[in-house]
Amino acid sequence: MKYLLTTSLLAVTALVAPSVAQSQQELIEAFSEQGVHVDIEKSQITIASFLCQLREPLEYLLVLQPQGKDHESLLYIEKLNAEALNAAMLMVGAEKGENGKMVPVDPAPTEEEVQQGAPTHVYQPPSGNGFLLYAEWDITDEQGNSEHYKYRVEDLVLNVQDERTYQRGEWVYLGSRFIRPHKDAKEFFAAQGVGNLVSLVNFEPANHLLGGADPRGANQSIWYPNIFMLPPIDHPIALTFEFVRHPRPQ
Repeated sequence: MKYLLTTSLLAVTALVAPSVAQSQQELIEAFSEQGVHVDIEKSQITIASFLCQLREPLEYLLVLQPQGKDHESLLYIEKLNAEALNAAMLMVGAEKGENGKMVPVDPAPTEEEVQQGAPTHVYQPPSGNGFLLYAEWDITDEQGNSEHYKYRVEDLVLNVQDERTYQRGEWVYLGSRFIRPHKDAKEFFAAQGVGNLVSLVNFEPANHLLGGADPRGANQSIWYPNIFMLPPIDHPIALTFEFVRHPRPQ
């Protein structure tokens, strides 16, 4: 992980300056030039996003445009360097967690129980450390009066099957990965090249940076925007990632 952190930070600073940053403040300024604003004391990262959907089904919370799946995401962002965002997450303390997966039921159901509809596997959400996510925006009426809104992002996503919002919790850091489409292709950072940054549902392998930990995350067809709480499409939304520090086991 230390090697990954060092490699990521050096790669980002190389994008924005002819020499490697010599101090934490220089690195923070380099991140800012890439659209990633870091507050070390608060363990927070803030980026400028926009509302993408009001009525379409969702698989992602945040995508990078034009690469990402904007037709399946609540929010989108432009002119962001995903490697800078990843390096900032590592800088505030994130460590790679484990992606969600299907695990066998223990004890396994009998053949008769399976025939009656008992599941053989259950979904285990992503686990590990991560971030609380907050969305903020301002609405100005015709008289010029401005009102500020701030929500946990989970409250902005509906599970239409269970008639509830996305379960609140930490968005687990998965860190994306470097991929090579074929042996002759140049390796690239998946979150940047594919453009899917924060996922509501489980995808394997994890090309995204963060994964939501809702227990229904294996279902890709039940998530929709909470239209009653959202601003118009393309409205600017400040998205803040607040790292949650857990005491290390003794």
